[in-house]
Amino acid sequence: MLSHPLYKIPVRSLDSLDSFQPSIGDPEGIYTVDIGDGMELGFVAGHHHPDRKSDVLRVGFHAAKARRDERVHMFTPLAMARESNDSYILFSDPTLTLSKKTILTWYIGTPDINPDDAMEQLVRRMLQVTGAKYLLIEGSSAGGFASMRFAARFHNAVAVPKMPQTDLFRYRTPWLSEALRESGWSSQNYESVMSTYPQRFRIADIYNNREWHRNNIIHYVQNTGDTSHVEDQLKPFLYEVGAQQESFSARRGQFSISRPFTGAGHVAMPRAYWVAENQFALNRLRRMRPEPTQESMWQKPTRHVVDPSLTSKRSENISLHLDGNKSW
Repeated sequence: MLSHPLYKIPVRSLDSLDSFQPSIGDPEGIYTVDIGDGMELGFVAGHHHPDRKSDVLRVGFHAAKARRDERVHMFTPLAMARESNDSYILFSDPTLTLSKKTILTWYIGTPDINPDDAMEQLVRRMLQVTGAKYLLIEGSSAGGFASMRFAARFHNAVAVPKMPQTDLFRYRTPWLSEALRESGWSSQNYESVMSTYPQRFRIADIYNNREWHRNNIIHYVQNTGDTSHVEDQLKPFLYEVGAQQESFSARRGQFSISRPFTGAGHVAMPRAYWVAENQFALNRLRRMRPEPTQESMWQKPTRHVVDPSLTSKRSENISLHLDGNKSW
């Protein structure tokens, strides 16, 4: 059995998603599985000790990797998950497995395959085995974007994105165009994506459409010194969901916005803040979702309906997308 060169734990290759059959007390392990279109999903699963009581399953999403690092299976926040009393499943970005040169892909997958479908199946299996009542779904930057998108599939979930992106077309770097080309999106243009796949690329289009979320909670954490993400991601997002720029909550408490520190740019959140914000988020989740909810796997709505009062807000922001160039 192979051992991961960075994490020093066993790596097991699965024949299918159904091959993942966890049980409480299993040793921590890394698993890989083919999810189609050339993508390999990697995840690390760990279980709390059977004698410890926990009602939380932690789900984590990795962000970018260094361009010099060829490893495609990277996980976060592994150290904090290990130190908690909770079971956890942490994902690497399967879109990264399509190209060694790509370092950042926001779990966008390909036009035909959404990685969220496979990850939801694995998370629900962990929920069943652990008996967890709540989901804490976290990530930073690109991982924060993925946490908000993925959490929409679960009622008893709180997403805790740290300095995330909210609209990938407002992220002005060549990495997005590179990721789109390498993952088969080059045949699409902006109009076709926004008519068919908006929820894959824009968080507001998930939460402005009642059919695309299960009323989960978001605890959005932003470093106020990260000017580009405040101006290009947080402020437009608040506007699009009908909140004021300096709001601390929106949508009757579905969103809370925390600005706990000022750092020098888009930097990693200090560990103490990360831990504290997770606890704040869990406290809100327990208060707002006191009873467990039985729900089936997410089913994509057959129609795309956005609140008409908010459609114009998206249109007003088109000038921010790709600097006005609506194709790639």
